[in-house]
Amino acid sequence: MILGRHPRAQLRHLRNGLRVASQLQGLSSEEVLALTQLARTVAKENIAPRTSARIDPTAWISPLASLRFTERVEIGAKASIGPYCCVWGGWSRTWARVGAQALLSPGVVLVAGNHGVHGHGPVREQPIEELDVTIGAGSWIGAHATVVGCRVGDGAVVGAGSVVLDDVPDHAIAVGIPARVVGHRSP
Repeated sequence: MILGRHPRAQLRHLRNGLRVASQLQGLSSEEVLALTQLARTVAKENIAPRTSARIDPTAWISPLASLRFTERVEIGAKASIGPYCCVWGGWSRTWARVGAQALLSPGVVLVAGNHGVHGHGPVREQPIEELDVTIGAGSWIGAHATVVGCRVGDGAVVGAGSVVLDDVPDHAIAVGIPARVVGHRSP
């Protein structure tokens, strides 16, 4: 038996498996289907092997940052990802890209997509709206800003606490919720 080397551990795993199996017998076919779908989702998200993120060796990433769906994460040369940042690639096809020499201040959240909200059921069951999120080279994203499925241009600045839902042009300064352009930096 593979589950445990010690006979008592094997017995414990077997008993747990039998207990779970007996609990599943009382479920309806709809409940079994829902549990199967949940198990597949959890396995895909947490157990399936992942490929490595494309991270330039000169990039600096805080050990307190969160990178998810890393097979679709790219971080350029000398980029800086601060503590408590979340850089999440898309669920199935979209990318989170941080350009060379971009600065992500503490607590920045970059997500390549969003949950749909137009249905009537639980949000988790709505279709995912996947969109690439790109932070341009030499840009600066202020502390606790959130960028969802759009592009922040090269050399742009996003103010602290802003929520970016639309593209920010190169060398623009954007602030607010939702973020809007309030000025431009000289190129």
